Amino acid sequence: MESRPLPAQAPIPSEATTEKQCKRIPLGYVVAAAMILICLPGSILTGQNSISAPPRPTSILLPEANHLPDANDKMLMNQVHQKRQNFDAANALREKQINDETAKLLILAKDLKSQMDKLGDRPLPDRLLREAEVIELLAHDVQTKMTLTVSGG
Repeated sequence: MESRPLPAQAPIPSEATTEKQCKRIPLGYVVAAAMILICLPGSILTGQNSISAPPRPTSILLPEANHLPDANDKMLMNQVHQKRQNFDAANALREKQINDETAKLLILAKDLKSQMDKLGDRPLPDRLLREAEVIELLAHDVQTKMTLTVSGG
C-alpha cells in the first residue's frame, strides 16, 4: 500500500482575518429579500396546493348574544308579555265601548230626526232640544274615546 501524502492543511485563520474575508451584504438586498418573504402567500412558503377546501365559515355572533335567558330575563319577558296582553285587552274594551256608544248615538239621532219630521214647521219643544244636547254630549264622548289610546309601555 502506497501511502499518499496528506494534503496540506491551511492554517486556521484568526478572528481578525475572518472579519476581513466576510463580504458584507448591502442593506437594500436584505430589505428586498424580507419584503419578498413577507409578500409571498402562505401556501407557497408551506408548499400547499393553491386548490384546497374552502375555509370553514366562522360565526359572527358573539357567544353572549346566543345565551339562554336566566330567571331575571324570563321574568322581564313575562312582564313585557303581560303588559302587551293588558294593552290589547284595554284597547279591545275601548273599541267595544266606542261601538256600543256609536250604535246608541245612531238610534238617538234617527229618533230625533223622525220626531222633528213629525213636527214640520212648528217650533221645537224643550224635550227635543234636551235630546239634541244629549246626542251632542254622547258624540263628543265617542270622539274623545276614538282619539285616546292605551299606551303599551
